[in-house]
Amino acid sequence: MRKISTCIYKAAFAVSASLAVFLACSGGEIERPDVVNPIYPETEPEGEEGSIAKADLKSSITFSAWTGDKSLSRPFASGDEAHSVRIPSVVTAADGSLLVFCEGRHDSWRDKSYTDILVKRSTDNGRTWSEAQNLTGSANGGNYAFMDPVPVVSAEGDIFLFCCRWIKNNSVATNNRAFMLKSTDNGLTWSSPADVTDQIIVSGYYSAGFGPGSGICISKGKHAGRMILPSRQYDGSSSKGFCIYSDDNGLTWKTSSEARAGESQIAEAGEDNLTLNIRSGSDRYSSFSTNGGLTWTNAAKDSGLPSLSGGCHSGVFGTGDGTVFWCGPAGTSSSSSHDNRYALTIYRSITEAKTWTMNELLYPNASGYTDMTLASDGDLVIVFESGPEQGFIKASDRPDEWMCIDIIIIPDTVSDKGYWFE
Repeated sequence: MRKISTCIYKAAFAVSASLAVFLACSGGEIERPDVVNPIYPETEPEGEEGSIAKADLKSSITFSAWTGDKSLSRPFASGDEAHSVRIPSVVTAADGSLLVFCEGRHDSWRDKSYTDILVKRSTDNGRTWSEAQNLTGSANGGNYAFMDPVPVVSAEGDIFLFCCRWIKNNSVATNNRAFMLKSTDNGLTWSSPADVTDQIIVSGYYSAGFGPGSGICISKGKHAGRMILPSRQYDGSSSKGFCIYSDDNGLTWKTSSEARAGESQIAEAGEDNLTLNIRSGSDRYSSFSTNGGLTWTNAAKDSGLPSLSGGCHSGVFGTGDGTVFWCGPAGTSSSSSHDNRYALTIYRSITEAKTWTMNELLYPNASGYTDMTLASDGDLVIVFESGPEQGFIKASDRPDEWMCIDIIIIPDTVSDKGYWFE
């Protein structure tokens, strides 16, 4: 176990404003009536009932790079025999097990190199982890890159895992195929990868990836039980965003109307309200749906979340009652040797992702792609790419364990608006 740094920054944001608007007409000024219902609900006070102690946070490494001879390429027999591990996702199975997925890149850190999807399982809320299981090796003889693992757990307890298969070292999306795997025993065993391109990719489009992160099963409201996750699809000239969803426990899948393209993740933002948080350039964009993800509002820049030059996928997670968390790197600058992906920070909204009223630095060093889930005991589980320095190394000759997949577990009081970090 590694201790999280106690170098924590605090910031609390409150939304308050008064606005007087006047109209000049016929030489006089007429004051408009006061706005009765504010755009954003009053959010104060927060964090006045108690605090979350840093000592109560738990941290562990779930995946690390293989430290053996990198000139060798061999299967993931023990789980950590990889040149690099990237793109994590996490879900809680019906029996309470935690499942963490990632890309295991066999002989290079580069995107679209020889890659398989790995999974590890914990039955004690993240204290210990199984050896890794290679889920796509049976369909990969070294010619493919299986990327963007996005799992979703159905209301019946089945787990569906989606991923995109690229031809190794070939970035032409027109050659891609979409694959799905399924587990009916809480992640112990899995079906062979099945090509589902024709079922979930819009006619005339090609698979460009999923998520990353995890999908959701809507917990309440008119569309309770619907599984839904974001995908990126390519029409031959540009990528488009579509959500795929199922109302029959994965027997059939349908596609939403177009959403803003980009690496993105869905969260519940209150009953009959979904939010889609999107990486677009350096900024975060948010889109909303009130019909179970069939259609989405025009995405707008979310100025309450940090901008990061170059951008980075970040996690968003909703508890279902209007509380939403966002977590990702908030680093401000890069150096000649390291990028700006550092300072893993969590933001909390109690206004259905309309405003972000509290934030806290969790890990000051290198941090990248992130995902979240609630453990069976209600604790918030954060899985993220991590490194030991301020930012990830830019050099192409990256040393062993330049990137790991880490876990931070926050006590369940983080979901109580009366509590925040000390």
